[in-house]
Amino acid sequence: MAHIELGHSMITLVEPHREHIAEYNRWYEHDHAYAAVTAAPGCFAYRRFVAPRRLKALRYPDPSPVASPVDKGSYVALFWFEQDRVGEVFDYSFGVTPALAAGGRMNNDRDHVSTAVYDYVGWTGRGPAAVPPEIALDHPWAGLVLVWARPEPGTTAADLAAWCREKLDAEIAAGTGPVGQVLDFTQTDFPNGMPALTGKVDEVVRCYFLDRDPSEVWGDVFAPLGDAVAAGGLGRVALVAPFIPTIPGTDRYQDELW
Repeated sequence: MAHIELGHSMITLVEPHREHIAEYNRWYEHDHAYAAVTAAPGCFAYRRFVAPRRLKALRYPDPSPVASPVDKGSYVALFWFEQDRVGEVFDYSFGVTPALAAGGRMNNDRDHVSTAVYDYVGWTGRGPAAVPPEIALDHPWAGLVLVWARPEPGTTAADLAAWCREKLDAEIAAGTGPVGQVLDFTQTDFPNGMPALTGKVDEVVRCYFLDRDPSEVWGDVFAPLGDAVAAGGLGRVALVAPFIPTIPGTDRYQDELW
């Protein structure tokens, strides 16, 4: 049976300005994420996650080439785009931005830590009845761990992602453990000649969706991950960062960010 097909993502890790956190949060979740991105043809899912300071304390490596300092980046938003429609998404987004700005509906009270467009290159699901990638952002996962990894010279990001799926995901594929699925994305260019907001980097982002709070499984699952990737010889992790879902419409976690 045919179904909607995930092809691309925008993953945007940002640090809101502390003095305007409540206003920024309301603007982003009540207007910006919908009006500027998810209303676009070709964008079919969106979810936002937050990193309270207790989770930021688990991040590594420190220093990180992604986040400087390593605890910068309190919110991450993930947007799913249909296969081969990323250009339509940004045609829409770029087109409506001037009108939103003229109407006072833009907000610059945040710093982009890592904001880029990615191609979906594969996944590993937990067992034979795994949640499909296309609805990963709609499933009520308890946690998310994002792993930015960069290939060694002579290796592509896609090759590194394929190696990770083959060598690191056996437990997930077997249907055991707290990781419900991991989706792999490699960075690509913004369409229409728009420069990457935080610079074009050859990297893979692995999105680990969890049934539990990441802190509960950190020592067993994620603390050793950097060494495991390095041991393969194809790349190294640039940031391993845990998050939990935001609670839209509330100020929850805003007093726990710093």
